[in-house]
Amino acid sequence: MTFRELIIYGQDMLKNAGILDFENDTKVLLMYCFNLNYTELMVKLLEEVPEEKLQYFQECIDKRIKHIPCQHITGVQEFMGYEFKVTPDVLIPRQETEILVEESLTAMNQSVSCKALDMCTGSGCIGISFFLERKSKGFDADVTLADISKEALEVANYNNKNLNADCKIIITDLFENITEKYDIIMSNPPYIKTSDIEELMDEVKLYDPRLALDGYEDGLHFYKKIIKEARNYLNYEGKLFFEIGHDQHKDVERLLIDAGYSDIILKKDYAGLDRVVIATYKKDGL
Repeated sequence: MTFRELIIYGQDMLKNAGILDFENDTKVLLMYCFNLNYTELMVKLLEEVPEEKLQYFQECIDKRIKHIPCQHITGVQEFMGYEFKVTPDVLIPRQETEILVEESLTAMNQSVSCKALDMCTGSGCIGISFFLERKSKGFDADVTLADISKEALEVANYNNKNLNADCKIIITDLFENITEKYDIIMSNPPYIKTSDIEELMDEVKLYDPRLALDGYEDGLHFYKKIIKEARNYLNYEGKLFFEIGHDQHKDVERLLIDAGYSDIILKKDYAGLDRVVIATYKKDGL
């Protein structure tokens, strides 16, 4: 069997199982199993597949048929050009979340130094990417990664070390163990309504941690708490960056206005959906 034939076989198996991105997922798993990059795979299309690795590829396809995410099979996900370790203990980094990091970087691109907090950090992808991008441009960054989950922070700590970042890591229930003030606070908190979780695709509802999804009854639980408490942890004219659900802009905006934030900006994602809200707090604490 050639690599081309194996691709066709894998795609047929995943398509028949209802996997939407069956074409890409097959190639991702094939590259993972045979330790190839995309160019190498394309060059090898007509070559015979080593027999000793066929069973491993089949096992990976069988897992994907069960809707186990590719990232949980390969153990990695790319984000902002960096490869992050992921496990079932963290939310899989998603491309649209890169907008939050990009907007944070843009907001601070005139600042030589910056103190930043990544609240509800999970894998650490937001805070670590922010740190690394600042470093690559010759700017300083003092970044703290915070989460309530010990297991998530173990993943974040691995990524922090593996990517040669130098972020602080704090286990905390929101701001409970936070003692410093920051120029920016970034957060992709749980924002799915509890009643909506069962309607999500299997890859999310079965394999992403419920802790990272559940925003309680109205999906706004963590926005309310972070918006209220963040005022005590932002420097004067500090900025708050949220990822939001596509239908949450007006609700989050109202929460921010009521709490005294101003200069509220909405950024859309690549699909044209509401994705990031930015707000400024122009008072020096409460």
